[in-house]
Amino acid sequence: MRKIVAVLAFSFTAITFFISMPIEATSGGTGIFAQAGERLDFQKAYHALDRRFVADDQGVVTDRETGLEWFVGPDRDTTWDEAVSWVKSLSVDGGGWRMPTREEIKCLYKDGAGTHNMSPLFETSGEFVWTGETVGQLHAWGFCFSIGSEYWPRRTFTDASRAFAVRSRG
Repeated sequence: MRKIVAVLAFSFTAITFFISMPIEATSGGTGIFAQAGERLDFQKAYHALDRRFVADDQGVVTDRETGLEWFVGPDRDTTWDEAVSWVKSLSVDGGGWRMPTREEIKCLYKDGAGTHNMSPLFETSGEFVWTGETVGQLHAWGFCFSIGSEYWPRRTFTDASRAFAVRSRG
C-alpha cells in the first residue's frame, strides 16, 4: 500500500511540475511557446517555416508567390451550387471573394504537402475543391488534391467536395 501511495504522490508532483512549465515546439530552429493551460498552436510553427503561404487571425491565407488571398469554406460535403452561394455571401475581411479559376486552384497543389497535397494552412478534410468554371449546365470543373488532377463532375457531386474562396489584392 505504501508503494501505491508513493507512486501516486510522485506522479501527482511530476504532473503538476510539468503542467506548470512552458511547453516549447521547435521547428527549423524556431521555438513556439505555450504556458500552462494554453493550447500550443502548431500552425504558428508552420507559419514560421512556410515561405509561400501565411494565414492571418481571420483565416485568410495569403499566397506570397501569386499575391492571391484564400479562404477555406465549411468543412463539409458541398455541391457546386452551394459553393457558389457560400462564396457570394462571404464577407470576411471586407469581402470581394469569388470562386477560383482552374489555374488558380491547381497552383495550390504540391505533391506530399500536408494531408491532401496542399499547405496545412488550408484546413480541410476534403480532397476536391470546386472552381467557378462550368461545363455546360450540369457540370463544373474542380481539382482533386489527392490525385493531383482536375475533372468536371456533375454540379450535384458532393463526395469530399469543398468550397474555397479567392481574391486578388491590389
